[in-house]
Amino acid sequence: MGIIDKTIYKFECPKCKTTETVRILDHGSEWSGSYWQEGPPLKNFDVTWHGEGKEEPSIKEKRCKQCGSIPTVKPIYS
Repeated sequence: MGIIDKTIYKFECPKCKTTETVRILDHGSEWSGSYWQEGPPLKNFDVTWHGEGKEEPSIKEKRCKQCGSIPTVKPIYS
């Protein structure tokens, strides 16, 4: 089983300028199909993820742990 795809999300708080980047992997093979990882917990942001398995995780809710602001999120597909 290898890595089929990945998505990288960069979080940045507009108020306190805290940043964090996370990577979510899609594992699988020709025979078993693909399986997306669960969205990981972050050190600097509270994030609620939606989806995993056959569905690529997306961000449902997000908030900076330091100041409570809503961060901007930039997905970086590869």
